[in-house]
Amino acid sequence: MAKKEARKIPVSGGASALKHNPFGALAGVPASAGAAPTPDEPAAAALPTDASAKQPRGRLILRREKKHRGGKTVVVVAGLRMHAELDEATIDGLAHALKQHLGCGGTVEACGGDRQIVLQGDQPARVAELLRARGFRVEGVTS
Repeated sequence: MAKKEARKIPVSGGASALKHNPFGALAGVPASAGAAPTPDEPAAAALPTDASAKQPRGRLILRREKKHRGGKTVVVVAGLRMHAELDEATIDGLAHALKQHLGCGGTVEACGGDRQIVLQGDQPARVAELLRARGFRVEGVTS
């Protein structure tokens, strides 16, 4: 058998400079934009809220469920249609925003005449905080 000849890759000289900087879009962003809030800033200030967050929007009920889910815990946000008078597009947008902020999966399910947001994971305190920042009154499991 013949020996394979090792190919050498030049590491200096003739190589062209990089043409694309993956961090170029971050040039105008201040360094503290993604940082944790300082002690004099409230933690909820980093959360985007709707324009109508100053007005009470209704009461939502949080439940923690494990039944029929293979032992996995989910948080169910109920009472969306009954008390808050929300349309389907607003409920879907709220579910999407909650999933984005929590970094989890979830879905919107129909339950009788009501719709529920089912969020994966056991984090009812964070869900309650996000809903309160959007102007909802939250009851049920919040810890």
